[in-house]
This record gives sequence, structure tokens and C-alpha cells, in this order.
Amino acid sequence: MPTEIGPWIDRLREHRLAVGAVTALVALAVALIWVAWRWGVAEDRMDMLQKQADAGFLQAPSTNRLVRVDLRSPGAVSIGGGDFPERVDFLLNARSDRYARFRVSLLRQDGTLVFRADQLVRDSNMDLRLSLNSSALPQGNYVIRVEGHARDGRTEPFSEVTLRALGKQ
Repeated sequence: MPTEIGPWIDRLREHRLAVGAVTALVALAVALIWVAWRWGVAEDRMDMLQKQADAGFLQAPSTNRLVRVDLRSPGAVSIGGGDFPERVDFLLNARSDRYARFRVSLLRQDGTLVFRADQLVRDSNMDLRLSLNSSALPQGNYVIRVEGHARDGRTEPFSEVTLRALGKQ
């Protein structure tokens, strides 16, 4: 199917060198703008990584520690404080006939969620098991919130435990 080329194409053929140069300059300008924008993103990421390095990275634990918590009469729990990080295994005693599954949340003292474990089931001793690396938490106060999954699917408050991360000495 033959098509007719418009007269405006013939006029552009006379100036094809100028059209090519303008097109190349526009493409170069777009590329430079994109590189400059990505450079700013890279600098922001470097600043974020530097802040994380100043706070400290996750380190391999050198010891294991078992912490038993009775959720019917919870007290304050402390972790860390040594020269080396430790793996802390929490045994949260969750004796209840009302719930078969639980949700355990770790929150900073201001209410910001750090992590959540959902649909936990108790072991044969009626304990919820949860482990964490003490170097994952910066020094400060936290709350371990335990909620039970009701039969209709809603979560209901069960217990809260205060956790103090001591950091390195």
C-alpha cells in the first residue's frame, strides 16, 4: 500500500543535519538531568547507610540466653548490656483456654512497631517461643505485646511485658 510523503518531509531533508544535532542535544540534556537526579538519590542512600553504620549493624550473637516470662504476672525484662551481642530466647507462658493462636508484637516505647510475629501456636508447655538478636535493638525501652486470636478472627489484648535493651557497655 503506497503512501504519499508530505511536503514537510522534503523540507526537513534539507535540514537533516540540524534536526539530528537538536535531537542529540535534547537526548543528552535528558540524560544529564536523569543522572543528576539519580546522583541525589545515591547521596541520600549514602547518608542513610552512614547513619545506620553509626548506630551499629546486626552482629552475630556470641551467647544464648533463655528468658522465661509469665504473662499472667509480667515484670520488666532486660537484654543486652554485655560487650558482645546475645541470642535471647523468650518463653512467653500463655496459659489460656480462650485462644489457640497468638500475635506477638515488639514496639518501641512510643508505639512504633519494630516487628510482629503472627499466628503463633504454643508448644507442649503452653509457651510461645520467640528469639531475637540483642544487637537488633538500639538501647531503649520496648513493649512486648501479646494478643490472642479470637474465634471470629479478631485479635484481643492478652498481656504486655516491658523490655529494656541496654546496648553495649
